[in-house]
Amino acid sequence: MTTSTQEAMNTPNSAYPDLEKRLEKYIRRMYGLKAIHTKNEYDPNEVEYFGVLSLTDTRAPRRKLWYMYYATTDQVDKTVDRIHRKYGQKNMYELYRKPVFSGAGMRSRVKNHFGGLKWYVKGNILEAPPGSSYNDEKVVNTIADLYHAERRKYYDYLVSTNDIYKTWSYVHLNT
Repeated sequence: MTTSTQEAMNTPNSAYPDLEKRLEKYIRRMYGLKAIHTKNEYDPNEVEYFGVLSLTDTRAPRRKLWYMYYATTDQVDKTVDRIHRKYGQKNMYELYRKPVFSGAGMRSRVKNHFGGLKWYVKGNILEAPPGSSYNDEKVVNTIADLYHAERRKYYDYLVSTNDIYKTWSYVHLNT
């Protein structure tokens, strides 16, 4: 490669387009997406968190209750403070908090799972039936399994889409 070619590649206004723009253009063609002229910047305040709080009912201490919540990064502290004011801070503590793709989707998945186990599920409250062997540790393990199943679903979708593309590109590029 000559020096003039190297200089042309290193200059910002060269004939060679930016690599990121080329990749974006290629991926948009690959998946049939329309070009959007915006910057795709990561905003940490848009990340949603799903969490579970263990709740103790002072009037009936044998009841096993858990409170589910979800909020964006900038709203998590306000949401937890609001819940603590409603139920009393000394009556609850946090068991689980993870970033999720959709907080409402994860809440629905958890509600459906525990509803299928014949638990009392109302709004954001989960209540184990009387005499249940579930404790905080079992609830956290079950929710963690549901969380990993949700993440696995997204991973499998991306892998299958990539496999379809690889098959398509092999057929079209080699003909």
